[in-house]
Amino acid sequence: MARWLTTCLLATLAGSPAWAQTSPYYVGGIASVTREDNLLRLGDGQAAPSGLSKSDTISSLALTGGVDQPIGRQRVFGNVTLRESRFAENDVYDNRSYALNAGLDFATVERVSGNLRLGATRRLAQFNTDTLGLVTEKNEESTRRIDATVRVGVVTRWSFEAGAGHRSIDYSSDAYASRVFNQDHASLGIRYRPQAASSFALTLRDARGRYPRSRIDPVNGGYDEERFDRRDLDLEATLQPSAASRLLARLSYGDIDYELLDARDFRGVTGLLSWDWRPTAKLAFDTRLTRDPSQDAYFADSELEPERTVEYSRITDALRLGVNYLATSKVSLSARLALWRRSTIANDAGVTLRDTERGNAATLGLSWSPTRTLLVGCEISRERRRGDGVLSQDMTAKSASCQTRLTLQ
Repeated sequence: MARWLTTCLLATLAGSPAWAQTSPYYVGGIASVTREDNLLRLGDGQAAPSGLSKSDTISSLALTGGVDQPIGRQRVFGNVTLRESRFAENDVYDNRSYALNAGLDFATVERVSGNLRLGATRRLAQFNTDTLGLVTEKNEESTRRIDATVRVGVVTRWSFEAGAGHRSIDYSSDAYASRVFNQDHASLGIRYRPQAASSFALTLRDARGRYPRSRIDPVNGGYDEERFDRRDLDLEATLQPSAASRLLARLSYGDIDYELLDARDFRGVTGLLSWDWRPTAKLAFDTRLTRDPSQDAYFADSELEPERTVEYSRITDALRLGVNYLATSKVSLSARLALWRRSTIANDAGVTLRDTERGNAATLGLSWSPTRTLLVGCEISRERRRGDGVLSQDMTAKSASCQTRLTLQ
C-alpha cells in the first residue's frame, strides 16, 4: 500500500505542469510523523502490557483527491483520502484507513433547495481504557452516513425544512461488540430569516437506533438487541451583529428511551453556543460551549462474570476555544484549548456508581506555506483527565507531530 501511494504521488508531481491553472479537481499527498508518549491512553502510573509500548512514533503517508464543480444552480463535490500508518513500537496497530465524502447542493427556479451528503470512513478506533479496558488487538472503526435536506420557501422570509438520514458504526474487534450501532433519523422545522445573515428556527427531530449486540443473552446464547427512541425539540438562532462576528445558539429539550438498559434514559435540556469573531484580517477566534448526553454500555471483562453488562449515562459540558493568527502571508500560528466536565452514573450489577471527570487539552501549531501548493506544519499537544470516582482514571498524554502537504489544482 505504501509503495502504491508513493508511486501515485510521484506520478502526480511529474504531471504538475498540467495543473498550472485552477480547476475544479485537485490531487495531493500528505506525509506526517507523530510522537506519542501515551499512545494507549493508559492511566497515570499504569504500565503497558507485555509486548506493547506505552510510547510510540507513528509515520503515515496519504493520497488525497477531490472535485468541487458548480453546474448552473447546482453544485457537486467529493473528496477521498487513502492513508497508511505504521507504528515503530506497536506494529500490531499498523493500519490502512480511508475517508470518503460526496455531496450535491441543488436549487430550483422556484423556492425549493436542499442538499444530499454521503460519507464513509475507516480508521483505527480511539483507545478507551477507562471503560472497555485496553484492547491489545487492532480495532478498526467503520462509519457510514447519508443525509438529505429539502427547504421550501413559503414567502421571502419563511421556509419549511425537512431532513432524513442514516448512520452506522461498526468495529472489527469483538471487545467493542456492544458499541456497534445503527440509527435512522428525521427532522421537520420552520425557519424565519429577517435578514440575509440572521435566522431563527424551530425544529422537531426524531431518531430510532439499535445496538444489534448490546449484551450477551445468558439464557438463549447470542446477543440481546437494544433499541432506543430519541426525540428533540430545538430552538435555534443565528445572528451576525457585525461583519466580523457571528453567533449561533441552540437550546434543545431531549427525551431518550431505551428498551433494555434503561439506566441510559435521559430527559433534559442540552444546548450549544458558538461565537466566531474575526477582529482583523489576520486574527480569528472561535468559541464553542456545548452540553450533550452520551450513552455507553459494555461487557465487563471478567472471567467470573462474563455476562455482566455495565450501563453508563453521561452528560458532558465542554468549552472549546481556538485562535488563528496569520503572522505573514506564508506563516500562520494556531492555538486550541478544550475544557470539559463529564458527569457519569453507572449501573453495575445493581449497584449505582457516580463519578465526575474533568479534563483539558491544549494544542499549539505553526504552519508555513512557501508556495500555493505546499504546506509544512508542526504542532504539540497535551491532554489531561482527572476523575473523582471509580468510573474514570487519571490520565496524561503528550504528543508532537509534523506534516508536509502538497496539493495540485
